[in-house]
Amino acid sequence: MPAEVVLGLDATLSIDGAEITNVKDLTVNLEKAEADASTRASNGWRATVGTLKDASIEFTVLNKTSDTSFATLQALFMSGDPCEVSVSDAGGTLDLTCECMGFNVNQSLEEVVSADVTLKPTQSSSGTGMNASGGGT
Repeated sequence: MPAEVVLGLDATLSIDGAEITNVKDLTVNLEKAEADASTRASNGWRATVGTLKDASIEFTVLNKTSDTSFATLQALFMSGDPCEVSVSDAGGTLDLTCECMGFNVNQSLEEVVSADVTLKPTQSSSGTGMNASGGGT
């Protein structure tokens, strides 16, 4: 019988169509800003509606000599160029056009050199921002 859970190691991250496998502990943060929609008809309850969505994709990439991901992400940070990002798991795929907003290099004595990367949506005519495969249960 197959497992009833989705493992993080089975998820994928692609940037500009290339899968980035040199990734640890990826987190997708999705939030909405809120607007007060309270009226007298709310029966004494504050009514709230969601407005603009906010997203960030945060992960750690290792600095491996056999892998160009570290250098590619660092170059995206330095250039400010947008990139097409796709994050997939069993629940679907999130496609966004992002800019690399954070590239923090970690040089701990007893760890591999790595960088904590933050990608956020940016202005572009591409990137749907949609969960293309539907939701999971």
